Amino acid sequence: MNLQQLQQNIDNNALANFYVVIGDEEALIQRAQSAFKQLISVADQDMNYSQFNLTNQSLDDVISDAMSMPFFGDRRVIIVQNPEFLTPKGKLTEHTQTQFLQLLERPVAENVVVLFINDLKVDKRKKITKQLLKVAEHIELPALTEKQAQQAIMQQLNQRAYKIDQDALQELTLRTNAHFTTMQNELPKLIAYTVASKRINLAAVTGLVPKTLTANVFDLVDAVMTRKIKSALMIYRDLLQNGEVALRINAVLTGQFRLLIQVAGLSGTEQEIGRQLGVHPYRVKLAKQALKKYTAKALRSGYLGMVDIEVQLKSTAQDPELLFERFILNDTM
Repeated sequence: MNLQQLQQNIDNNALANFYVVIGDEEALIQRAQSAFKQLISVADQDMNYSQFNLTNQSLDDVISDAMSMPFFGDRRVIIVQNPEFLTPKGKLTEHTQTQFLQLLERPVAENVVVLFINDLKVDKRKKITKQLLKVAEHIELPALTEKQAQQAIMQQLNQRAYKIDQDALQELTLRTNAHFTTMQNELPKLIAYTVASKRINLAAVTGLVPKTLTANVFDLVDAVMTRKIKSALMIYRDLLQNGEVALRINAVLTGQFRLLIQVAGLSGTEQEIGRQLGVHPYRVKLAKQALKKYTAKALRSGYLGMVDIEVQLKSTAQDPELLFERFILNDTM
């Protein structure tokens, strides 16, 4: 089930007692949560709408709420975030597990319980997980593709009578790695900046939208691989000056080299490879384009160089910038 199908069920008053929301697109997850919250009138939300975060709250409280009848209303909605008891490390007492299984078997007809699993790695071998996934409706909200994200952004702008130039849209996509939630979060300032013209151009995107660390690292790896040493050093220094931690930069660099090596050894569409590697298809697209310029030997040297820097960052007090400079000046690349 997707968001559109959920809304149809809401409109037709054809709701299940249990839902699990699965996915990693934050903007869509927030929309799903809003849709469930709107099932309860504003006047009744204090009594009939509950939110629980199981990183610091108890499943027992959820069960108690879910087994209670609505207060002076037709329905009660219970939102559950971070249901870590479904993961391999999650533990429940035998009493709590029994109570939850009984709730799944005999729910209160007027109540809707929504568990936002999102991208948690649940243990499907657990009895409690098996039973939940069996009885609950599944709402799947995977990350939007590059094209879907762009279309959604243009639709939002059209609703406000705004337009975005094609090169500006491409730059926005590049700077956010086609991550729809990030793209959407950048819209308010772009809209405010262009309120007079209602047209977002390339200059607006370049001036207002910062590149994500992943996007910066993609440029950095390209500069290293194409031996643009001055450019590589400049990007690296800018990242450090902007507050990025050297170990984090190095980890993302290592991940980018690993991704390039993995993509080079796989076949299939961008979506298929993205699912296999657990990354956004847009990153696979960029990797495939970049691989046309790189040799396998250079990629291997780059990856091993990153691993060596990580060891030295963790075991010595050497300057990160100096370590990186030595790496890119290495003739084995």
